[in-house]
Amino acid sequence: MTFSILIPVYKAEKYLAETVSSVLRQKGEFEIVLVEDGSPDQSGEICNQLAAAHPDIIRAVHEPHRGTVATRRSAVREARGEYLVWLDADDILVENTLEVLRAALESEPKPDAVLYDLSFFFEDGRPDVVRPKIFPKRKFISGEGKKEIWEMLIGTNLLDGLVLKMIRADLMKNDPTDYTALMDNPYSEDVCHCLWPLTQAENILLLPEVLYRYRIHDGSVMHVFDEQAMDKRFNTARLALFEEYLGKWGLDDDEHRAKLKANAYKSIVNDVLYFLEQGEDKTKINGFVSRFNEAHPELKEIAEKPFLPTRQRIILKLFAQGRTGLLVLMNKVWRKLRG
Repeated sequence: MTFSILIPVYKAEKYLAETVSSVLRQKGEFEIVLVEDGSPDQSGEICNQLAAAHPDIIRAVHEPHRGTVATRRSAVREARGEYLVWLDADDILVENTLEVLRAALESEPKPDAVLYDLSFFFEDGRPDVVRPKIFPKRKFISGEGKKEIWEMLIGTNLLDGLVLKMIRADLMKNDPTDYTALMDNPYSEDVCHCLWPLTQAENILLLPEVLYRYRIHDGSVMHVFDEQAMDKRFNTARLALFEEYLGKWGLDDDEHRAKLKANAYKSIVNDVLYFLEQGEDKTKINGFVSRFNEAHPELKEIAEKPFLPTRQRIILKLFAQGRTGLLVLMNKVWRKLRG
């Protein structure tokens, strides 16, 4: 069997049937593995119904609630296909996704992993939003050419989604990574599951095609400022794992360590800006910014690094100085200039 479509399931009763239908419409041979993570809603029963309706294609695995990290590792162990394709339980595969991936596997050299792009779709029926292409054209990378991927993983979030990657199953099954530290804080954990397999992959195919549709929920963005949740966004376990891979990639130097940290700090800044622009309590938010900066004095030093993009340095400097009002103003100006 070529493909295992792995779908972690938790509180997905509203969307799961639609998600699975997007896979069932695909052509060719594949299996769907639903790993239900002790969901308190009807997701488990829906998994059973889907498996009963398509017993030759769908398998439902039920586990006590342990979180996304454990669920993903279970999905990998359960897979029987040669290649793994990930799908979140509320998203959709483009109609010809598996056809495109199957054709990609007929390339020479045969890829160990294929990376592709996504679009964003809305529940109210608005047209999909397609972001600028991650990869402008189709190409193979291997050896030193994989540095292009490492640079993206270190300095951006463009490739964070595991759902943007088809990976040879044995590479994921043989992953020796200890994920224990990520159990308590699984924020943005999905990218961590691809570090070992992509490092081990000899040939990676980059595709410009959009093969995945990511759902934007009407209520998907946090509407209440939560300081504890904000602290989790700066995921130290995730950073520690990435720092290990800087050495494996030959990038364990001051520049790449700073880029890695700067990108992590950027997520905090972006959330602060969002809440301030939504009119949340400025005193509460500024109190968090002050405490966060006190706990992370290195931010001021990182903001001075000359190899960071100018805009990023300005943003980090203002945040480190607690000048959130000016940050909001500048962000509005930048958005207006972008049109």
